[in-house]
Amino acid sequence: MNPPAEEEEAAREGGEKALPQISIHAFCDRQESASVINSTTRDWRMKRVNMKIYMGGLPSAIDFYRKENTPSLILVETGMRGPELFAQLEQLASVCDENTKVVIIGAANDIRLYRQLMEKGVSEYIVPPLMPLNLIRSLSDLYTDPEAPFIGRVTAFFGAKGGVGSSTLAHNMAWCLAEGLGQETALVDLDSSFGTTGLDFAYDNSQGLEEALGQPDRLDETLLDRIMIRHTAKLSILPAASSLNSKPILDSEAYEAVVNGVRSISPLTILDMPHYWADWTTGVLTSVDDVVITATPDLANLRNTKNLVDFLRSQRPNDPDPVLILNKTGMSKTAEIPVKEFAAAVGLEPSLVISFDPESFFEAANEGKMLNQVKSADRTVSGLNYVANRLKTGRFDMAMQNEGGKRKIALPKKDRSKQGDTQKGKSIFSFLKKGK
Repeated sequence: MNPPAEEEEAAREGGEKALPQISIHAFCDRQESASVINSTTRDWRMKRVNMKIYMGGLPSAIDFYRKENTPSLILVETGMRGPELFAQLEQLASVCDENTKVVIIGAANDIRLYRQLMEKGVSEYIVPPLMPLNLIRSLSDLYTDPEAPFIGRVTAFFGAKGGVGSSTLAHNMAWCLAEGLGQETALVDLDSSFGTTGLDFAYDNSQGLEEALGQPDRLDETLLDRIMIRHTAKLSILPAASSLNSKPILDSEAYEAVVNGVRSISPLTILDMPHYWADWTTGVLTSVDDVVITATPDLANLRNTKNLVDFLRSQRPNDPDPVLILNKTGMSKTAEIPVKEFAAAVGLEPSLVISFDPESFFEAANEGKMLNQVKSADRTVSGLNYVANRLKTGRFDMAMQNEGGKRKIALPKKDRSKQGDTQKGKSIFSFLKKGK
């Protein structure tokens, strides 16, 4: 599918994470700027930030801090330049705590002014147009640890319904990234009760996830290196024990620590998430770089996918839409919902459509293979590589699309002649309308 303009703007090298727990005061000259700053408070990256917005610009900030304590960061909008600006900045400095950071929102893209402001101790100088995501990123960069500036991208795979194949696709996507695209990748199984990562990659009785969740305060590169399995030169795995002998850990902060720990050492991380709705799962889904929803074309999946898309759009207003994979199409040509109607109902075009191909998937599962080791699954693997490139770069590769199509369609070899048939089945809506 053709990525929207917002996705092009949102994509960047490396990943992102939330700002630390800080307080920010913003002093604006224009109401438009105040509105943009206020909109940043709805972003997941700002969930720990206490933001207060005032009008009046730099003079108002100076008067305010003569009587009040200064916050962690002051965001000031001003159109002044030259001696008047620097005189007022001196006044602001005289009433601010030494460790308070100051960010200026100016009116002109002036490199000379920027250098002068940096020399005066200003932390950042931002010029219009003021965009929520760019502003958040500028503030986040001020709190990046100089000793560990690297932050990898993270993608969460979540099934719209149990049994749709989300875990299988997550495992094969990690393999495509690592072995197909040569991308250093980590695969993390977050299903402590029923996870299949250890099974698919032939690692039984591994308790990497449980050990990581049990000591989140100690998660560093040394510990992660010990508990993660180096499967190939490019693929590392954090499997789950998949045991029912103990209750699953539901601490949201523990899962956040695991995700942040892995992303600090891996350029790209794939999270295989359980079909489970709780504080920790919603916390993970809203704070990753990408979400991949796997669904099959039936009514329950349509409802759940619609709910997921709406939830993610509301909780991630400055992030790209989730990537939708429609799996097992053509399994019931007379009753399943056609792709076009499914996409219209959920408000999102699928990026990958995978035909029902039980032989290829069963062969891979039963013989401990990845799909690229199954000859009949070459079209599916081609589609997975298409999405894998999107997860790696943040953008879809238009050269990898099917000719004349808006989405990648993966059909097994024996069904290529029937590509049109998967779209010709009657919609389930037609049966509902008839009262059947």
